[in-house]
Amino acid sequence: MSENKAITIDAITSKEFTIGARGYDQMEVDTFLDEICDEMERREAVEKQLRQQLKEAQNAVTRAAQAPAPKAVEAAAPVAASAASSFQEILEMAQRVKNETIAEAQKKAEEMLANAEDEVRVKLGDLTKERDTLTAQVDGLKATLTDYRSRFAALLKEQQEAMDKLNDL
Repeated sequence: MSENKAITIDAITSKEFTIGARGYDQMEVDTFLDEICDEMERREAVEKQLRQQLKEAQNAVTRAAQAPAPKAVEAAAPVAASAASSFQEILEMAQRVKNETIAEAQKKAEEMLANAEDEVRVKLGDLTKERDTLTAQVDGLKATLTDYRSRFAALLKEQQEAMDKLNDL
């Protein structure tokens, strides 16, 4: 993990430690936990910085709204512009994340739908083949039954004729 990769929940949950003679390699576990701590500290610092920028932007907007004279507006303009720019960047970043998340969800939904449609096609094809096989078997049985009935009727007729000849004697 020491390749400076960002530590994610997936990385934490999928991490497997080497088991030594007395359990996990303590050095490896400590190193991994240190990396988790470093990443969490980095994220907290970024979050703190973003919160500070947001607070500065809100303060600048409040000061600009309360300024009585145009001179105060002119003095606060660079700060307000900087804060507004930071706030705009945050909003744009949030919009990008939202759009990416929606696009990813749509892509995954389309893949799932395509997989389901493929599975249905395969199952439908198998069921169609099975139906055709059963239909052919039923047709074969019907033909055999018709043939059996004809032969049985002919046998009965022959037996009847034989009985009639015996009765005539």
